Amino acid sequence: MPLSEFSDYDDYWSERGATNHIYRRWVLAADLLPEQGSVVDVGCGSGEFLTYLRKRHPQLTLSGVDISETSAEMTRAAGFDATAIDLLKERLPETVDCITCLEVIEHIPDAEIVVEKMRDACRDRLLISIPNVGYIGCRLRLLCFGRFPLTNCVFHIKEHVRFWTVRDFREWADRLGLRVVSYRGARGLGPMQRFWPSLFSSTMLYELQAKERPTGDHIVK
Repeated sequence: MPLSEFSDYDDYWSERGATNHIYRRWVLAADLLPEQGSVVDVGCGSGEFLTYLRKRHPQLTLSGVDISETSAEMTRAAGFDATAIDLLKERLPETVDCITCLEVIEHIPDAEIVVEKMRDACRDRLLISIPNVGYIGCRLRLLCFGRFPLTNCVFHIKEHVRFWTVRDFREWADRLGLRVVSYRGARGLGPMQRFWPSLFSSTMLYELQAKERPTGDHIVK
């Protein structure tokens, strides 16, 4: 269990920096995005996913937001518009076609507030990736060792404060006015995660759409 402390997310990103790795969740998210339109990455971190996305879909208009000003600066340095916003207190500045939010909401105690704001600012689809505590490794850890399944942390266990299985997430999203269009394993036990992702994937990518979808200043059903 990593126990390196960080005081806030400016400190976190100053210490963590870029990862220089292409994650499977990036590839899957890029596969689901259109060739054209506007995309904002919520929790943009160092801007690495946006950099990858620019290579995959060069005609997309890409931007990022993050609670950390240090993170926003890193993303701007990578060549994107980026803004430091606390979505627990503020709304996204504009409506866009698609929103990505990868490995973020598990860090937020009041994740419902953030997801509802993303829902309201998204015209087409919302892509969210999170750790899956229904993963077989998590189940075995709890069954055999009586230990709660810790998910991937970089510095400290306090990074992750919310946890979902696939069933939990689908019911949770439904109550927030979102329908799960599709979900797939973003990390797990090789080909097994394709056949039974809820059991054999430690990370899930969800494709969601609002039940009532925004069009300009109006909401349509």
